[in-house]
Amino acid sequence: MKYCRLYFTLFYCAICLVAGCSTTIHPPKHLTTIQNLKVRKQSLSSFQNFEAFGKMGFSDGKKGGNATLEWVQHASNFQIHLYGPLGSGSIQIMGQPGHVTLLQSNGKSTIANNPEALVRSELGLVIPVSGLQYWLRGIPAPGTPPKQIQIDNQQRIWEIKQQGWTISYQAYQSIDGVEFPLKLALNNGPIRLKFIFQRWHPIPPP
Repeated sequence: MKYCRLYFTLFYCAICLVAGCSTTIHPPKHLTTIQNLKVRKQSLSSFQNFEAFGKMGFSDGKKGGNATLEWVQHASNFQIHLYGPLGSGSIQIMGQPGHVTLLQSNGKSTIANNPEALVRSELGLVIPVSGLQYWLRGIPAPGTPPKQIQIDNQQRIWEIKQQGWTISYQAYQSIDGVEFPLKLALNNGPIRLKFIFQRWHPIPPP
């Protein structure tokens, strides 16, 4: 446990040196708790296609690691590249509803219909891929309604509790007039994930 806390401290310090030159928006002191957030969903409706590049940290209370992350989203289809996750080289995850392929650097390819189960069985990581494609944009995932959402007076989400996860947003950045999460942390029991993005790009549909 001490190792994991030290790991995340070093991880954040290293990434902050890279992202420190960006203008950031941090959580205000006063937040409002709500159940739904239609305004922000509507403002992000045109950003279903995006590319995000940054770093991901992982800890399960016993071991931890990090990876460079590139996430490309086209509507409900996604392509995720992880470089150097937990020392296992390059990983590519390509998915669409009901069909996911995981390709490892050694050439091994595995197909499944559930991204979470596939990532856990092949990499030993608990990553809520289905929810992340929404949470990365700072909006709740569809399906099971969030138990709680905390927002500020600018309609920015700072915390979502959904699908057993607590998603805490720690900074935003503005791109083309829309504020996207720059730093966020996910917790589910002993599982901890942290993301810090260096680049966001809305991209045209294929």
